[in-house]
This record gives sequence, C-alpha cells and structure tokens, in this order.
Amino acid sequence: MKDDKTLSFMKSLFMGEIQQEILFPYPQQDEDEKENLKMILQAWNEFAENSVDPVEIDKIAQIPDEVMDGMKEIGMFGLPISDEYEGAGVSKTSYCRVFEEICRYDTGIAVMFGAHASIGTNGIVLFGTEKQKAKYLPKLASGEYVAAFALTEPGAGSDAAGIKTKAVLNKNKTAFILNGEKIWITNGGVAQIATVFAKTTVQQNGEEKEKITAFIVELDSEGVSRGKKEHKLGIRGSNTASLNFDNVVVPVENMLGPIGKGFLVAMETLNTGRLGLAAGCIGGMKELLRQAMDHAKSREQFQKTLDRFQLIKQKIAKIASETYALESIVYLTTGLHDKGGIDVSLESAICKIYGSEVVWDASDEVVQIAGGLGYSADYPYERYLRDARIHRIFEGTNEILRMFVALSGIQGPGEYLKNVGKALRNPIKGFGLLTGFAAGKVKDTIARDELKNVCEELKEEAEQFNALVARLAAITESVLRKYGKKIIVEQYTLNRIANIAIELLGMAAVISRVDTRLKEGKSIEKDLPLAKLFCNEAASRARREARYVDRNHDKERSEIAEFLSETGKYPMDMLMEK
Repeated sequence: MKDDKTLSFMKSLFMGEIQQEILFPYPQQDEDEKENLKMILQAWNEFAENSVDPVEIDKIAQIPDEVMDGMKEIGMFGLPISDEYEGAGVSKTSYCRVFEEICRYDTGIAVMFGAHASIGTNGIVLFGTEKQKAKYLPKLASGEYVAAFALTEPGAGSDAAGIKTKAVLNKNKTAFILNGEKIWITNGGVAQIATVFAKTTVQQNGEEKEKITAFIVELDSEGVSRGKKEHKLGIRGSNTASLNFDNVVVPVENMLGPIGKGFLVAMETLNTGRLGLAAGCIGGMKELLRQAMDHAKSREQFQKTLDRFQLIKQKIAKIASETYALESIVYLTTGLHDKGGIDVSLESAICKIYGSEVVWDASDEVVQIAGGLGYSADYPYERYLRDARIHRIFEGTNEILRMFVALSGIQGPGEYLKNVGKALRNPIKGFGLLTGFAAGKVKDTIARDELKNVCEELKEEAEQFNALVARLAAITESVLRKYGKKIIVEQYTLNRIANIAIELLGMAAVISRVDTRLKEGKSIEKDLPLAKLFCNEAASRARREARYVDRNHDKERSEIAEFLSETGKYPMDMLMEK
C-alpha cells in the first residue's frame, strides 16, 4: 500500500500507516544555524524597536520609506535568496522564525515582506533559469526590486484555472504579448517585478490547448498600469492594488518554467510560501497572549485581577496551548522541508489553515478579555482583530485548502481501491495485488500501525492518536466505496476528513516535540500541560468530526441554502404571517 517513491507523513495517514521515522525525533537546527539566526533576529529587533510604529503605519496606511530602507539595509529582503546571488541563504526554518518576529511588530510589514520573499521571489528561486536568477535575484536580495505575485483576477480567485489573462507568442517567436487584469495584488502599487500567470496556447497530442504559463514581468514595461490602492479592513500598511496589462511585450526568456506549466509553478510557490504566513500567525499569537496577560494581571474586578477568574484562565490556556501546537506543526514542517526528500504539501496547507484560524480566534478572545477597551481604537486589540482576519483568505482560502487536504489525502487510497477493483475483474493476473490487499485488511483488524516508544507522559495521547489514524483510514475507504468519483463534490464529507487530518498533524507534532525534548534530557515541565490540553481537545474535535461523517444534518443544510438562494433573503416574518 505504501508508495516508496514519495515520503509523506500526512498522506500515509489516510492509508492507516504511520511513518513515525519522518517525524521522530523532532527536527533540530544545528548550532551554527542557530547562532546565525540569533544575529538576524537581534538586528531586526533592534531596528524594529526604534523604527517601527504600528499605530502610525495603520493610521497613514503605508509603510514609511525609512522602514523599507532600514529593512533593506540590514539585509531582510534577501533572507531566502542564496549567497550565490547576494542573499543570506537562510533555511526555511530560519526564514519562518524571522517572519514570526516581523509579524509580532506589524502584520502589514509582514504581509509586504511575505509577498516579496515568500511568493514573489520564490518562483524565480524554484523555477528560474540561471540567467533569470543572475539577472533578478541580486536586485531582489538588496531590495532594489520589490516583488509581487499576480494570480488572482476579477473572475478567478481560488479557481486558478479560470484566469482570462492571455499571453500570445508574436510572429517572430521572440516575445509574448500579454493582456489582462490582476486584482488584490500585494505590493501591486510598489513592486518592480511580478510573477504573472496567463493562458498560453500549447500543442498537446497534436491539438492546440490553452494552458497556464508563468512569466517574470518588469512592471515599468510599456502597457503596464496600476490601479488605485485598496482601502482595507486591516493590514493597512501593505500596498494592495490591481495590475493591468495592455499589449505588454514580455521576452520569451522571461517565461518562468516550461510553457503550459504555470499551474505547477503557482502551486509549488504557494505550498512553501504558506509556511511564512503560518509562522507570522505564531508571532501574532505570542503578542496577543502577552497583551492579554498584561491586561488581565492589571485589571481588577470584584477585588480580584482578571487573571484569577476561571473563565479568563480558560481563554488564556486555550490561546497558549494552540500557540504551542501551531509552533510545533510549523517548525516540524519547515524542518522536514529543509531536510529534503519529503513531500510536505499537505503539512504546509494545514499550517496555513490552522494558523490563520487560531490567530483569528485568539484575536477575538483578547478583545473579549479587554472588554470595552478592546473595542476602542485607542488600544491595540481591535487592530489585531482587523489584521488577523485576512489570513483565512490569503494564499488559498481555507475552504479551498481543506478540499486540497482531503482530496490529496484520499488520492492514494482511491488509486489503490481502483486497482483492487481491476484485479477482481481478473483475479489470476491480479493475484499479487489482492494478496497485498488481504494482508492490509488483516493488518487493519489485528495489528494496526501505532506510534511506538513514545514517552510514558504522553502515552494516553499517543493511544488516542493511533485510534484516530485507524478511524481516518476506515472513513476514507468507506466514503470512497460509497461515492466513488463523486466524492469530489461531497464537500461536507471532505471538510470533515480534512478537519480530522488537521487535528492529527497537530497531535503528532506536539507528541514528537515533547518526546524529543524529554529524550534529550530537557525539561518538559511547562511543555506537558500545553501538550496534554491541546492533544485531548484535538482528539475530541476529531472524534466529533468522525461521528458526523455518517450522522449529520447535511440534508437540512442544503435545503436551507437552496430556498435562501431562491428567495435571496430570509423568507420568514413571524409577526406578519397569516
């Protein structure tokens, strides 16, 4: 059942397999890298303490030139670019740790920086030719060029295949002529170059077809215009604008990746880019927790400070345990990415989903803890809430990413079951496959896969994880048998499967982190309550989602949505009914 060509912890779970060797021990940076990271963080913190005023940035809705210039001077723009092209060449783990710290000061700066480094530059790093890298990366590393990532269009948001922008090869085949519009482009009003995605005509099996291709577009080119700066709910310091292309000449040497392979360029760029966003959510969570504790320890009600009340403790403990879990899954995933040879596409998507949702929940809870002050623009709490809201939309909406997690996860079991079906039609020829299937079923019923040799302190949590992995595999097989190819449209079910997978990755990351710390002789006194609270609540949520796969009220949900779609409004008025 296992695909030996691809190592993927999350994909293996859908088959009921636990590839423990991927996650244990928890990834660690070497000492040289840690020292280098400390120096980068020190340089950023010293600069930010003196130069970054988040209140002023939110008020004027732009990042001051002196902040941009200061970031360039200390080398921030070149962090993910190798030293071969005059960058710092830091690992994904170090990059995300710096991103976390940037977000602690101002989310708008983090969004600008992420659009430049996480996705705007990343496509060239991953897919650029040597000539393209030599031309653009040094200028991107110095900050002379700021980058953008231009995929979204008026009629195509998460549906990348629906883009209308076109690039047509000229008669001499020396350049593409680019026409179209991109919207909601971070850095759109200030960037010098952008990775732009457009439909191109390609030959496939003797036929002409339209496929997406990626291009590096210099935004000072004739025919490029920029829309007005968008006024946004939050992240006001970042620049968001449309980009319009009117017969823009793009040299063929600026094609990024092979012709017709732009979707791959976009997905690979976003897969790794999402880790920066998730790391930023960690920084936001830590700052929210600090602000909440400052207020709760100083504000008195009924002769007690707020931090002494159980319902406030409940909120604080929830935020802290979720911060611990988010930190665990993000740096687990960056560690696996840095190690190489491991598919972390599902892990990256889960990091983004989980991070964006817990930072939003934490922002809301901190406003509640602050009470009336939380609603006042004279205090930072409402700004945190406004800034946090975008993350569930950015870089793939969480709804789309949940479908990606579920459908990618069930792909392996789906292919296997399809092959089993073929073997049953020809049992002599497919004897080996059927034998493997029978062995798998015996394994499922007698000796399911388990986390082994986990520390005694988290034995109960590991047992819950093991049981839930078996349940995920059983649900996956059950829904594939029930729906077949139609599973792709069963979004209620896919959403629940994705939610179970999200909880499982969180539990696995937390267990690995604590187990590794203990076995290295480090204290887990503070880790253990955070880990136990998260794991037990995550297991409860996963069990609930599993129950709802078969016992739910989805029929009523659809009926309600359909009659509201017909009426366009709430159709009842109790007091006016006859």
